[in-house]
Amino acid sequence: MYDARVIANEILKEGWRRGLDLTQIDVQKICYFLSGHHLLDHGRPMIHSEFEAWDFGPVQRSVYNSFKQFGREPISELATAFDPIRRQPKELSTISENSVRDTIEKYLPLYLGIPSFELVEMTHRPGTPWTRTQDSGKRSANIGMRISNELITEYFEGLQPA
Repeated sequence: MYDARVIANEILKEGWRRGLDLTQIDVQKICYFLSGHHLLDHGRPMIHSEFEAWDFGPVQRSVYNSFKQFGREPISELATAFDPIRRQPKELSTISENSVRDTIEKYLPLYLGIPSFELVEMTHRPGTPWTRTQDSGKRSANIGMRISNELITEYFEGLQPA
């Protein structure tokens, strides 16, 4: 499993290679969709942290914190980690796991061309993990509004053709 920022960086690198300007919303939503496909295809998470159900859809908090300075503008630099010993930023690892690389190569092209507003709409449809988590949060406590991997897997299973 990887830090969500590693996956975000892969999304950005491929988007930039294709000449695309990607915003925080684009990266967050694509990260979510890649994660869902990976859960279904490989039976395990590719990201070690859970998504949270924020107002504009599923969010990885570490990705948000890395790119919040860009606001709604295109992201122009990769996420980094913080080295607490040297007290300075450091590069994040790269992807070495074949299953994660395969998921990115197979599904990332499907999402890169979708406009931000459509990505948000896709996560907000009735019955999505985001919607179900938001609805259940109105009835009972869910600290951090975590979207479970089980809920994401269940939803992505329903997207597969019969």
